[in-house]
Amino acid sequence: MDKIWTGRISKNTDKSVEEFTSSINIDKNLYLYDITGTLAHVSGLNRIGVISNDELKKIIKGLKEVKKKIELKEIKTDNQYEDIHSLIENELGKIIGGVAGKIHTGRSRNDQIVLDERLYIKDALVDTISKILSLQKNILKLADKEIDFIIPAYTHLQKAQPVLLSHYLLSFFERFKRDINKLCENFEASDSLPLGAAACTGSGYRIDREFLKKLLKFKYVSYNSMDVVGSRDFILDFIYCCSRIMLHLSRFCEDLIIYSSSEFSFIDIDEAFCTGSSIMPQKKNPDILELIRGKSSIVIGNLMQLIVLLKSLTSTYNRDLQEDKKVLFSAYEETCSSIDIFSKLLKKIKFNHDAVENNLKSGFLEATDAADYLVKKGESFRKSHNIVGRIVKYCIENNLKLKDLTLKELKKYSPYFDKDFYEKIKLEACINSKDVDCGTNRKRVIAKIKSSRKAIKDWENKLEELCSRIPNFEELIRYNTVLK
Repeated sequence: MDKIWTGRISKNTDKSVEEFTSSINIDKNLYLYDITGTLAHVSGLNRIGVISNDELKKIIKGLKEVKKKIELKEIKTDNQYEDIHSLIENELGKIIGGVAGKIHTGRSRNDQIVLDERLYIKDALVDTISKILSLQKNILKLADKEIDFIIPAYTHLQKAQPVLLSHYLLSFFERFKRDINKLCENFEASDSLPLGAAACTGSGYRIDREFLKKLLKFKYVSYNSMDVVGSRDFILDFIYCCSRIMLHLSRFCEDLIIYSSSEFSFIDIDEAFCTGSSIMPQKKNPDILELIRGKSSIVIGNLMQLIVLLKSLTSTYNRDLQEDKKVLFSAYEETCSSIDIFSKLLKKIKFNHDAVENNLKSGFLEATDAADYLVKKGESFRKSHNIVGRIVKYCIENNLKLKDLTLKELKKYSPYFDKDFYEKIKLEACINSKDVDCGTNRKRVIAKIKSSRKAIKDWENKLEELCSRIPNFEELIRYNTVLK
């Protein structure tokens, strides 16, 4: 196959160079976006008289055929082509002849690849948001089902205070809600038309960029050609979003791995989401959770890869940027597959109420509420803290619990103790004493579950709006048919 630069470079490219520089096995994933972008571009060229109506019809028919052949795997995406752009242009030429040579008029592969990537990321963002929403629905279902179940909260992996399991689950709902916010911000940042930038200084043709923006459903047009072809902030933002999601998933997985251990036995993971050991017959391993935790390092590594890739580049396009697609695809695929499998696993988790309730009996989870009791009676908090600390130490040394102490014994530590103390340190009372809008009080948690359901409906409406801003190849064809 003749290279597109044979006018300047007459020597055949060394085979090892072709293999080293080829990106087709990576960027073939962008075929649909490249074809869609090309269709819009030639429609724009037709609008300014560079391509005739008859030529446009031939090109549209040919692009449909190329798309079909790629999807039927009738075109080999091997190293005979340098990239997806040359594959589509050359395969189009085999179908419609020399007219295919006009499709690159007024653009460069530099703005062409940015267009492909922006279209790809808009799709990826919608898909990622959709998967997080499914996970959030499963979190809410589980929180609603276990609304009254109390578990120990931990700080420093030491027992701290009692908390509703539903409140614990909602803590991850909030994290993923922030992730959706970031993804939507990323969509807005990605939603600008790069066509017209060409190689670096702008196209030599008076392309109607507002027309192309409308065709490709972009909300904005880019403002500086040098920035367009050299920047990958929108990809950096997307991989950062993926890293955050995986960070949150990893921490969730870490909790569940610990809770599934025999030392805790808080949860039972469905056998369909576990594996066994090759040597130890008794083992039931939480491999899915461990793999997600492991994959989080890959995605965070992808973020670091792109940052390092970009940090020393001179202005506009450099061939280094060819490598951005590897990390982009990796981050997207690892993140979405992890969200999917985790969401399914979460639906199958069972909580071992007896084991948790037995665990709640130790650790003095009510100690903070005991100190608060004294404060509400009139003692200073710092003194109350000291008093309860001494009581807890006495209980540990004598194998007692706070509720085991008589009122007479308690009054040795403070005259503020009274008979209502025993009711105030019951776990249910400790839970409901946290009556702030961010607290684990039962009514507050129920209200939060209700508002979270509304938030999901709002996000689903937002998702529909984002979907309406993604171009469709078939729609573009119909548009051109109506236009003619």
